[in-house]
Amino acid sequence: MLVICTFDHSLHLELAITKLEQEGIKKDNILAAPLERRKEEKKIFDTIHHSDGISLFDGALTLGTVFMVLGTIYGFIWTWGPIIWGLIGLFVGTGSGLMLDLLFNKQKSSTKKIGDNFSEVVIIIKCSEDQASMVKQVLWEHNSLGVSLVGIKK
Repeated sequence: MLVICTFDHSLHLELAITKLEQEGIKKDNILAAPLERRKEEKKIFDTIHHSDGISLFDGALTLGTVFMVLGTIYGFIWTWGPIIWGLIGLFVGTGSGLMLDLLFNKQKSSTKKIGDNFSEVVIIIKCSEDQASMVKQVLWEHNSLGVSLVGIKK
């Protein structure tokens, strides 16, 4: 039987492995594999094949539409007319919306970098079926992020 779990790289991980060894699981039956963090920056613009769920153009186009409507309305009063003021409002609103989106997304990405030093570790433990519940209990007691039991045939 295989028990697969994930941990944050912390003291709880070391304590869990030590406890499993004390309960009779051999070191040869425990595999710990740390996951690497992505080192490259996220791309700002989405492509057809990949999207990160953050759209820079939603806020920009919304603000552009609002400024365009206001420019068209007040353009009937101002000297250049509603078409010119509508286009000016569109460009000013879109530009300011794009700048605001870039500013807010930059702030979000800088706050996310606080926890980037820590990585996750995947633990794979080979044990008998009668030890599986004990192993699962030990992992949960030591703050495992997730546990899965996989039965293998001999």
